[in-house]
Formats: sequence, C-alpha cells, structure tokens
Amino acid sequence: SMASVSSMRLTVEATSRSAAGIKDPSRTIQSYAGVSSLDDENNEIIVRGNSPRGMLWRMEGIEIPNPNHFSDGEGATGGGVSILSTQVLDDSDFLTGAFPAEYGNALSSVFDLQLRTGNFDKREYTFQVGVMGLQASLEGPFSKNSEASYLLNYRYSTTSFLNQMGFVVGESDIFPEWQDLSLNINLPTKKFGRFNIWGIGGKSSSAELPVADTANWEYRGDSYGYAENHDLALAGITHNYLFKNKKSYIKTVDTFSYTNNEEVEDSLSYDLEPTLINDESMVYKTITASTMFNHKFNARNVMRIGAIYTHQAFDLLALDFNYDDKILEKQLEQQGATDRFQAYFQWKMRVGSALELNAGVHHNYVALTKDYSVEPRFGAKWRINDKHILSYGFGAHSRAEAASIYLAEQEQGDGSIIRPNTDLKMTKALHNVIGYDWRFAPDFHFRIEAYYQHLYEVPVQLDDTTGTFSALNFSSGFTNLKLTNEGTGRNYGLEFTLEKFFSRNYYFLTTASLFQSKYTMPDGVERNTAFNNGYIFNVVGGKEFLVGKNKQNIIGTNLRMIWKGGYPVVPVDLEASKAQGYEVRDYDRAFEETSPDYFRLDIGVSYRKNNPKWSWILSLDVQNITGRLNVYDEYYNAEKGSIEQVYLTGLIPVLNYKVQF
Repeated sequence: SMASVSSMRLTVEATSRSAAGIKDPSRTIQSYAGVSSLDDENNEIIVRGNSPRGMLWRMEGIEIPNPNHFSDGEGATGGGVSILSTQVLDDSDFLTGAFPAEYGNALSSVFDLQLRTGNFDKREYTFQVGVMGLQASLEGPFSKNSEASYLLNYRYSTTSFLNQMGFVVGESDIFPEWQDLSLNINLPTKKFGRFNIWGIGGKSSSAELPVADTANWEYRGDSYGYAENHDLALAGITHNYLFKNKKSYIKTVDTFSYTNNEEVEDSLSYDLEPTLINDESMVYKTITASTMFNHKFNARNVMRIGAIYTHQAFDLLALDFNYDDKILEKQLEQQGATDRFQAYFQWKMRVGSALELNAGVHHNYVALTKDYSVEPRFGAKWRINDKHILSYGFGAHSRAEAASIYLAEQEQGDGSIIRPNTDLKMTKALHNVIGYDWRFAPDFHFRIEAYYQHLYEVPVQLDDTTGTFSALNFSSGFTNLKLTNEGTGRNYGLEFTLEKFFSRNYYFLTTASLFQSKYTMPDGVERNTAFNNGYIFNVVGGKEFLVGKNKQNIIGTNLRMIWKGGYPVVPVDLEASKAQGYEVRDYDRAFEETSPDYFRLDIGVSYRKNNPKWSWILSLDVQNITGRLNVYDEYYNAEKGSIEQVYLTGLIPVLNYKVQF
C-alpha cells in the first residue's frame, strides 16, 4: 500500500495459468514489463537491464536466502527450479523500482512473498505427479473449536524420467535431483494476537563426469566435469498483534536460515589424469529479527516504522586452479560472523480526495566493512478521476555483497595473505519513475512508465585490462580480485502494459519494454552491460471453457509469446584463437555485438473434472512449441578451427496430473 510506482500483484491463479511457467513465480513474472531472464534453464530475474544480483527475496516481510534449487553461486537470486510451491503461496507483490522505505538491500527488484494459511474448516489433500515432481500437500484445522490450522507440502523430483522418455534437458546428460518441503502453521489467539510458524527447505544436487574417451572430445569443455550440492533450510515465527484501538498493529518476525552451496570442478588431461580445477563451499547460518509498527492516525495519515537486525555466521572455502603457475590456489578460507542493521520510517498522507503522498527513509549498515547508507524515498499518486492516475517515485537504494567477496584472500610473493576488499562499499542507485495508468473499461487497464536509474559506487576490477569486470555484468559468482567502487552505470527506458484481468473466463497481458543499460569503468568509456538487450515484447493470454452436463468442468487454454533482443557478447577472435590454439575473446569489441534475437512460443492446455467431494486436473505445458534453437553463446572449437554456437533448450513438454479432495 506504500508503493506509488512500479509495483504489481502476482496472484496464485496467474502463476498456475501461465503457459510453461511450471507453477514458478519467477518464470511467471518474466512476462511482466521490464522483466526478462538470461536463459531457459535458470529462473534468475533481470529487471530493467540490472544484474539479477540486485534482487531482494522476502517472505512474510523479512529478507530470505535465494529460494531456488541449483543456485548459481554467491550472490545468485535464481536457480534451475523454484523451491516454492503454489500450494503454499498466497498472492505476492513484485516491485521493479523506487521501492518504499521498508524495502532495503535491493537495487533492481523486490519479490515480497506471502504464505497462505491452511483451511481451518475442513481437511484437504492434494497429490500431483508430473515431469516436475511427485508432490503431496495436506491442510486443515487442529480443532473444530478454533481457527488454528496447518499447511504442509512436500515434493520430490522426477526429472530423471525425461531421459528415459527420450527428452534431453540442456546440452548434456545431467541428472538433477531435488526435493523440498514447505509448511505454515497458523495459531490465532484471543488476547495475544496471531502466531505463524513457517518454513521452507530444499536439497538439490547434480553432476556431470568428463568424457573419458579423448577421441570424443569436440571442444575443451568435454574434458571438464563438475558436481554440485545445495541445501536450504529456513524456519520462521511471525507474530501479528492488533491493538485495542484498531488503529495500530505490530508485526514481529524471527527467522533462522542455513544455506550450503558446494561445487567442485575437475578436468582430465590427455593421459586421463584428473586435476582439481575449482572447489567452493559457502556455508551461511543467519538469524534475522524484524519488527514493524503501523499506526493509522486517521483516514488521511498512516505511519510505519521498523527495524531489522541480521546476524550471519559463515564457513567459507574457495580453491581455484592457477593455469599460469600450474598450482591450486586458496582464494578464501574464513570462519566467523558479522552483523547488518536496517531501520526505516514511512509516512502515507492523503491530500484531499485526489493526491496521495508516500515519503520515508531507509538506513542500511554493514558491520563487516563499517559501511552505511541513508536512503530517502518518495512517491506520489494523483487520481485525476476514476479512470486516470498519474504517479511518480524516487528512491535511493543500496545492496551489500556476499560476505565472501569482502573476505576474499590473495597470497603475496612472500607468502603473506591480504584481504583486498575489506573496505569495499555497497553498490548504490538512484531511481526515478513516472507513470500513467488508464482504466478504460471494467477489468482493463493500460499503463506506461518511464524510468531513469543512476548506479554509482559500483564494484569494478582495479586493474582490469578487458574493460568488462563490473558488478553490473555478473549475475553471480565469487572472485578474489581487488575491487574498487569506481564504477558507474545507468538504465533508462519506457514500459507499456495492456492487461485484461481474468473475468468472463478469459484474460490477456501484453507488455513492451524499450530500454538501454550502460556501465562505465574507471577509463571513462561507457559500454553496454551484459544485460542490455534493448527490447522485450510479451503476449500472455488464456481462455477457459465450461463443459459437462452442468458446466461444472473446465477446459483451459493458455499461450505465451516472448520476443526480445539478443544479449551483448564479447565476440571470439577467430584468427587470434587459431594462432594461440585456444579460445581468445576480442575485448576491444566487448558488448558491441549481440547474439541473435530470442523468440519463444509456449502453450498450455488443461482439463479439470469437478466432482462433489473431489476433483482432478490433467495439464500439458509445452515450452518452445516451435522448437526454435535460440543462441545462448559461442565458443572456439580448436579441433575444427571454427566458431561454434551454443543453443538454449528446444521443445520441452511438461505433463502434470493433480488430484484434490
């Protein structure tokens, strides 16, 4: 309610209907204006040309770790499969710029998730089997005499079935495994408010062995192998208390989270001798406490004030092979703990019947580096009439790096160890957004937003000769390089949204985004960021048909089209690669060229059979129905002496059967 611009509500129904969205909130939101992804196998969210590292995940009003399986290293905000299930999620908020004061430690976007409470009237059960997993959920009341309830969901992967059916995920035979658990226990009381005990947990692992026969090595990657393991455990207690005056409430949330991301890479020589190339183990144990007080003075004035304390213990290890010296270097080995503190104040004021003002300030302090940020926020809405709204938003924002970046180590020639990034500051940004919303008919609306973002104090490599090592170009990963806050960037663009909300058994959403995303290194040269694909067009829609004797059954049809510009690349220098015998990139033309445009068409069909006491749903979603091979990257094939292209996934069918009773 405090957001004036760049906010949208993602409903559970929209997530369930989205063609080839596989019930994943991250993949569903990619159809909204200004939102995109880097590839088909990862659900990381790119917003307005920003790195996915700038995104904030929240649940029940508090920051949480990345809630996805197969996280792609430090700072990652996405993964291959969402841990979150639509069985436990409620409608949630997604914000893409100029966030209200209560949101901190975010540069690009905020996904504010809510958990629904279980049915307190009767017990319900749901079972699902499909390509994405075997799933079971149950919910119901603890007692007929109270509204206390429970909600539990468990899922176990079945992706190994894809290989048996003849389908291939990606470019190689990788057999990922995962399982996850979600719960929400609702405990209302008469005198002490409402308590919720909730949590999510997930385990995922995957591995690929090097090709053991050198005769089958087509390019250097065939000699490499990896294994990855990821663990997430998150438990929280939420307390909501409404004061007797009915004008004030306080919300307190306490959580504990455990994350463990491990990845090992090795390589075979031509004598088939294994060599360890990379070994990372990043373990975090985090306690977070948040409290928020909200008071409504009258119909025109609402105040909100809050504080967030985070204590994070860590056990970090990173080993990487130095190809020049032919040794395995230790880049990080640290155990310890650190703290972070945030506080905010917000005021919402109505001036007359047409103007609404939102003003506030957020404070962010990182104890590990003793860095802080004071961030003013402002928003305004002018309701010209029932159909037309003008809006404006401004915000200063910041984002801290993972502890491993600040604690990175370098070994000197005399054997001593230094930490080059202990004085590294947070990345900061200023957001400006102006918008217009026209509700020209019932259930229809048209929105246009223009925005400009200035990013500063961006971490960049101090002695970078390539001109590319800026934090604005990377979605995740650890480095022990010396970084400095001398980089800047800017994002600007226009976004158009035409939406028909679901009614009369149909809906549609059409969005167009035109934008530029730039970064500047200390050399003063402005370049395209790695995420500057310039334009994104989306069309999403669907219709439901009521069939059967009493029109109680439903046939659902859904479609999604994505067309976007190709991402900037650092091209392969063919002649230099031939001369050296291995791949050489042309950094003099870094991000001047782009890969070909990306196009994908997804469809979904479903049939729901409703019975008096139970129902079942059979659905089929097909991602990339045309089988188009979108280009992801290119590499130099030393055996052929040519440049080869790497493609994203082709046609992928996702079949699911669900029973509810």
